[in-house]
Amino acid sequence: MRQGLGSNNWVVSGAHSATGKPLLANDTHLELSIPSIWYEVHLTAPGWDVKGVTFPGAPMIIIGHNDHIAWGFTNNGADVQDLYIETFNPASPDEYRVKGAWTKAQVIDETIRIKGQPDEHLKIVVTRHGPIVHREGDKAYALRWTATEPGGLVNSYNWLGKAHNWKEFREIMRHVWGPGQNAVYADVEGNIGYLMAARVPIRKKGHGEVPVPGDTDDYEWTGYIPFDQLPQALNPESGLIVTANARVVGPNYKPYLTDRWDEPYRTARIYDLLHDRHDLRPEDMLKVQTDTYSYPHLFLADQLMAAAKIAQPKDPRARTLIEGLKDWNGIADAGSPEVSFLHAARRAAIDLLLEPFLGKDTNLYHWRSTAFLQKVLTDRPAKWLPAAYKNYDELLAAAADLAVTNLAEQTKSGRVEDWAWKYFNSLDMFHPLGHDGLLKRFLSITDKPQAGTVYSVRAATKYHGPAMRFVGNPGNWDESILLLPAGQSGQPGSSHYSDQFSYWYEGQPVFAAFSDAAEANARRHALTLKPGS
Repeated sequence: MRQGLGSNNWVVSGAHSATGKPLLANDTHLELSIPSIWYEVHLTAPGWDVKGVTFPGAPMIIIGHNDHIAWGFTNNGADVQDLYIETFNPASPDEYRVKGAWTKAQVIDETIRIKGQPDEHLKIVVTRHGPIVHREGDKAYALRWTATEPGGLVNSYNWLGKAHNWKEFREIMRHVWGPGQNAVYADVEGNIGYLMAARVPIRKKGHGEVPVPGDTDDYEWTGYIPFDQLPQALNPESGLIVTANARVVGPNYKPYLTDRWDEPYRTARIYDLLHDRHDLRPEDMLKVQTDTYSYPHLFLADQLMAAAKIAQPKDPRARTLIEGLKDWNGIADAGSPEVSFLHAARRAAIDLLLEPFLGKDTNLYHWRSTAFLQKVLTDRPAKWLPAAYKNYDELLAAAADLAVTNLAEQTKSGRVEDWAWKYFNSLDMFHPLGHDGLLKRFLSITDKPQAGTVYSVRAATKYHGPAMRFVGNPGNWDESILLLPAGQSGQPGSSHYSDQFSYWYEGQPVFAAFSDAAEANARRHALTLKPGS
């Protein structure tokens, strides 16, 4: 199953809400762990009143709201890294070739101190393009990355809590250089907005998809795309802005941003659930965040049912499952064997299509294989049909047979009843010390059946998923929602170690009090730290 970084965020105008004010939602899809990667903070100080989430140890709020605006982020996949093929001098291994002449590389000796053992030394070789990340003989890859450029790690996230309007928010985001983000925005005045924040290089030649020669200037960076030329929107007529790591510009947009857009399934589902609503409340936004509909699985179900009218699978279990798909509604329930079957059939179909061209390495790279499969099954081009099949219906029948064989092998059971999705996609959230034995039982949350797929708005995989959920409500900040997967405390034994898990798991809201009165009413404990005299 494809796993990785991703997120959802969206914002609706007051025309879509019950209060006439905007609503903003954000959930970041990361590796799930205990303690959580995120930490809830309400920061108050002279000139500051900000609530949201941050990384433990970070000084300010990264995602959240103040008393004027709310904001959230998703990764936009901007292509900000290039690999250059450097040629080193066999007679002098720290020299590399630049435009026909040998040039001395920078060599850094990093000392790694190890308690009770001798120091280790790590030799870092840096060319004009960046550090060498892999070397074989006299050839090596140098990585150029915006994060290693001067000022590349400077960002302005810390100051977002000071912004009071779109103009101020936009000016702060102008200085957020990485990682590349899709930012959505809402404010108490009723405005909604979107902007892309990234330091995206302009390349003299090519787009950086593959390693390029490093001994020439033909592939150098000539600058960065100006902030004002990056995608932006303020108060669109639709009153709805959605980003979920998919394409945010049309095919004619110039200059080049990336080809690493995610598949559009989550984005499409969010639009479908929101575009005709005019009564949305924060709880409705949470329901969208926890939606488990899976577009590509429903598409494949339709394809398998149509193919079975032409070419029947040989395995009776495959025929029974395909027959049952006519009653399946696209919701990926934990108890559904249909989802397991479709997931296995998707993988089998991709393998059958590509193995004649790629051998067994059809899943070696991160790429949009599901979108590829959907395109091929829609258009059915002869060039992709393996010679072993007369038509795509036969290929789909073979994929169905292979799917049930694989499911039986994985579960060690030939019974369809034992193929429920929960057996393949249970949730595990581990504490670093709780992977095995008794500590696993007391420190980690494991083997929890969960609905959804990687293509659902509720992106659900075994180890990755929504690492936080946030709904900002400018109409009443006290009715904003903020949820962590387990709890605020990382201290085992604390009552707050996992007290949010049931709400997160079941998709129930936890309202995040913001005003002094609401916080006083919600407060159960207070810890005041006083500096020593």
